Amino acid sequence: MAIVALEKVTLCGPRQDKTAVLAALQSLGLVHLVSLRATKGWNEETTQRPEGAYRALRWLLDSPRRFLQVTDDQDFDFDAVIAAVRHNRFGMTETRNHLETLLAQRKLLEPWGQFNPPTPDQLGGQRFWYYVVPLHQFEQMNKADLTWAVVKRDHRHVYLIVIAATEPPRERVPVPPVPIGHLSLHQLDEQIVSVRQRIEELEFQRHWQTRWISLILRELARAEDRAALSHAETLTRDESDLFVLHGWLARNDRAQVEQFAAQRGIAVFFEPPLPDDHPPTLLSNPPAVAAGEDLARFFQTPGYADWDPSRVLFFSFAAFFAMILADAGYALLLLVGLSACWKKLGRKPMTRRLRSLAAVMLAAAVGYGVLAGNYFGVAPPEGSLPAAFKVFDLDDFDTMLRLSVFIGVAHLMLANGFRAVRYWPSNPARTALGWNGLLIAGYSGWLAVAQVLPEALLPLCWFLGIISALAIFVWGSDRPTRTAKDKLLRIVDGFGALTRITRAFGDVLSYMRLFALGLASAALALTFNQISLATAQALPGLGLLLAALVLILGHALNLALAMVSGVVHGLRLNFIEFYNWGLSDEGYPFRPFCKKELPHE
Repeated sequence: MAIVALEKVTLCGPRQDKTAVLAALQSLGLVHLVSLRATKGWNEETTQRPEGAYRALRWLLDSPRRFLQVTDDQDFDFDAVIAAVRHNRFGMTETRNHLETLLAQRKLLEPWGQFNPPTPDQLGGQRFWYYVVPLHQFEQMNKADLTWAVVKRDHRHVYLIVIAATEPPRERVPVPPVPIGHLSLHQLDEQIVSVRQRIEELEFQRHWQTRWISLILRELARAEDRAALSHAETLTRDESDLFVLHGWLARNDRAQVEQFAAQRGIAVFFEPPLPDDHPPTLLSNPPAVAAGEDLARFFQTPGYADWDPSRVLFFSFAAFFAMILADAGYALLLLVGLSACWKKLGRKPMTRRLRSLAAVMLAAAVGYGVLAGNYFGVAPPEGSLPAAFKVFDLDDFDTMLRLSVFIGVAHLMLANGFRAVRYWPSNPARTALGWNGLLIAGYSGWLAVAQVLPEALLPLCWFLGIISALAIFVWGSDRPTRTAKDKLLRIVDGFGALTRITRAFGDVLSYMRLFALGLASAALALTFNQISLATAQALPGLGLLLAALVLILGHALNLALAMVSGVVHGLRLNFIEFYNWGLSDEGYPFRPFCKKELPHE
């Protein structure tokens, strides 16, 4: 768990070899380029992405069926294939819209029966106006001077046709006309069949075009590689016959770059970061917990001078999700679903990392649910094996409250602890230890007042709290004290640092949401169980079916709410409360100048 140490690297070589050197450096893929001109460094957003081609690719990737991939690109015409896919996508959109229009038209015409609506030419300029009039309004209509006929009548409406050259005024007919059109039901059905056949043809065409996915991906990667190489050429500084390229490199990769420079016959220089430099941040973690890096970058990439929170985020997020889900039955159900998708999720590095995170989250959820004795909202019977593993009760508010606050205190202490280790022996490190002492004193004093701990510990808690507050007051500022004014301002800074006590109190209490959401999930599951049982008892026979529906739909809703709450609030406690105390510097990610081109299969 560390931020990889970097060093500055400078390459210098003949100007006529610049393109070749950059192409080879791109293949090496180890250096984060920095501009030596008045332009920004390279990143993925600086390249011009062919959006039309990416939309075409997404259209093929979303196809429910794929053909065997073509790997030989000898006869592959990228532009022609993309144009054909775009034509298919637009054609499918237009055809589906046409089908929806026809189906809506048929739904309007169906109550009027099978007939051929006349056109104005057939009626000498007159038109049919179709109305669906409520019965009570039809009886009150003034039908004088109207040419009308009732086509159909039901218990609610009258289906009325009025013949007129223009639409009758609203005071004569109280409802707007129905836009029937000039096609009969038979003609609409024929068109609907024809349009559906066209959709099937376009779907087959789309499936057939999926055989080009691999080659499209390869060509798009090549295009982005060319764009990145072209942009890299603008980052160098050219002087007479030489070019100079600057960047950042992982210290462990230095030997590879030295070998690269020797093979290319160019000069290379290395130097450590200076205090005023702002290197990018490169995180390095084992694959099993690498998803923690994705969580860290999702909110804020830590600064180069800070510490890597990836593993803490990985395990704390899993623990918070488990406490909010708070049901072993739900967790086991999700584990079955994860097992079914396990192989599919292992195809890409990103999904493999998320798969590991999901497995740890659900394993923690199963363990917590077993300890809480909660299985789909049902507590295990006394004397059973699951009951033997039950350690605490979700309905025991006092215990669950103390547990939630303890987790909050421990989480914030962990943040301060890493901060102290990273910045020791600076004042921020000493202040972080002072806050940890204050957190311990406050939590222990609360337990002593509640008589969970011996009351004799209260004086010790007061002593620790006062010493910790003094440490925060003394070391809460880095302001030098050369003059009397500096000393006065230093005292003001000390009092300002102590005002964070209110924030510490609020942040610790924020962890009570773990208990509250877990309890809400368990209570909702129990409620659906009770409703289902009452329905089955009240309605024998049919009640069993209704009870099953209530049970399935209710638990599905509760599971969805618990999962959303677990993800949202699990991330919030890490990114707001934890980051607030553990990290101070925001960085930017290390992006190596490398090729995206896919290897041939």
